[in-house]
Formats: sequence, structure tokens, C-alpha cells
Amino acid sequence: MADKYALLAAAYSAFWNAVDWVFPPKCAGCGAEGCQICPECLQKIRLTSRESCVYCGRALPVRGVCTSCRLHPPAYQEIRSLAGYEGVIREIVVNLKYHSDLGLSHAVAPLLAGLVQSEKWQLDMVVPVPLSEKHYQQRGYNQAAVLAFPLALRLGLPMRARALARIRETQSQVRLNRAQRKANVQGAFLADPLLVSGKRVLLVDDVFTTGATLNAAAEALRSARCSDVRVLTLAQALDKSDAVEKEISIKV
Repeated sequence: MADKYALLAAAYSAFWNAVDWVFPPKCAGCGAEGCQICPECLQKIRLTSRESCVYCGRALPVRGVCTSCRLHPPAYQEIRSLAGYEGVIREIVVNLKYHSDLGLSHAVAPLLAGLVQSEKWQLDMVVPVPLSEKHYQQRGYNQAAVLAFPLALRLGLPMRARALARIRETQSQVRLNRAQRKANVQGAFLADPLLVSGKRVLLVDDVFTTGATLNAAAEALRSARCSDVRVLTLAQALDKSDAVEKEISIKV
């Protein structure tokens, strides 16, 4: 099985190398030609510290649980985000999400895979947070699934996009308080127990803002008897979550 995923990962990498040769990419950070993320911009990415809250990623003296999350623990066991929603990472999210620069998922896959492997999480599958049908039709793809696929190949795990579905539309989370955010996404997802029962899932999304959507998705997975849910996002925005959500909601 490991050989299968290694071959698929090599084929996927060869595909994007061929695409880049025919259509030379520009760095998402500075615009330099020849690569998706140039070495200089790669060095500018400020990676998150592991010394943080296991539920929301907020900085702590040691890894643990912050006061807020102790009062309101989520349905997932742990979360890690690669970097803050700023600079190069912000440009990667925007270009991936709104400009169909899908090759960026291949560029960040090694970074995301390295983060997962450093945590030594025991996992059975990778599941992307699904878009609503309306937003999927508008965009033509789910950016979380685009991120999850090359990551799953690198981890040697199956990606199960059909394991979780968004079953109703939700309003923007901007300016909603904690209770309203939770109510807004409550019951928005449905997981397939035939695919996730007894499984250890890595739930993947592009940006962590308040965690309400990820928690609702995790609740659906746990209701379908998933044994364990770990969350991974490309970016996190804790102190400026409303600003990030406003920016995202305008572009959707």
C-alpha cells in the first residue's frame, strides 16, 4: 500500500513539474518567475509554534489548553496550523482559493506533511472540509480538497472526500458571537459512518478562524462513530479572525 501512494505521489509531482515547465509559475509571495514559492519567500513564512493551545492554536508557555477552550472544548482532539494568515501564506490562500492557482497545493504539501509527521498522529484517512453545493458550483473546486489530496499522498493515506458532506447553507460568521457562530453551523455537516466509523481522521481546511466550522465538521464525524479527529489547516487567524472572515466572505 505504501508503494502505491509513493508511486501516486511521484506521478502527481511529475504532472506539476510538467505543467510548470510548459507554463512557468510565478512566486505567490514576490512574483519571481520559475517557482510557486521562491526560497526567499519560503524563508519569510512564520511557522506557528507548538507551544500553543491544542484546540485553538493560541500561544501558551507550554502546549496545553487555554482558558477559553477549557470552558468550551471542541469535538476534535487537537489542531495544528502551518502559519499565521499573513504575508506569503495569505497570498497562497488567496491565490489558491480565488485565482485557481491549484499548483500551490503541491508546493505546500511537503510543509503540511512535515507538520503532521512531527506530531506523530496515528491516522487512517484524510478528509477535507466540504464546501456547500452553491459555493462549489461558483468556484468549480473545493480548496480544502485540493490541499488534502497531495498531503494524503505524501502521508500514504487515502483521501475520503465523500466521508463528509455539507448538507445546508450557512450565513457568514462575521460579527456573530460564539453562541451564534455555533448555532449557525450546527447540523451543517453529515458524515458517512460506513467510511468513518472506528477510523482516525485528519480533517483538513485552508484557514482556521474561530473554529466553529471545524468543530461542527468534527461533531458530524464523531456522530458517525469516528474514533479520533485531528485538524490541520494551512493558516490560522486568532486575534484578527473577524477581519479574515470579512475578507474571505467578500470574495466568496
